[in-house]
Amino acid sequence: MSKKKKDWKTEKERLLRLEREERRKEYRRHDFISLDKIRTWREDTNEKEEGKEPAGGVGLSDKVSLYKGDITILEVDAIVNAGKDSAL
Repeated sequence: MSKKKKDWKTEKERLLRLEREERRKEYRRHDFISLDKIRTWREDTNEKEEGKEPAGGVGLSDKVSLYKGDITILEVDAIVNAGKDSAL
């Protein structure tokens, strides 16, 4: 294994051992947006359809969020880009 890959893995392990607040001190930017500040798909839909009770329990719409903006400041585990099939 190359030194660069080993250093990357070592750094990843170090960061994962840190508590959330300690890890945040390591960020290059401090104007990040945490996941709890991003509205879920259901929250966004319910606001647009006032008075409607959500159907069913916890579902996909409670786990998915749509975000428009600078994705480099998001404090999330994964980002999915829904590109066009023709661009793949």
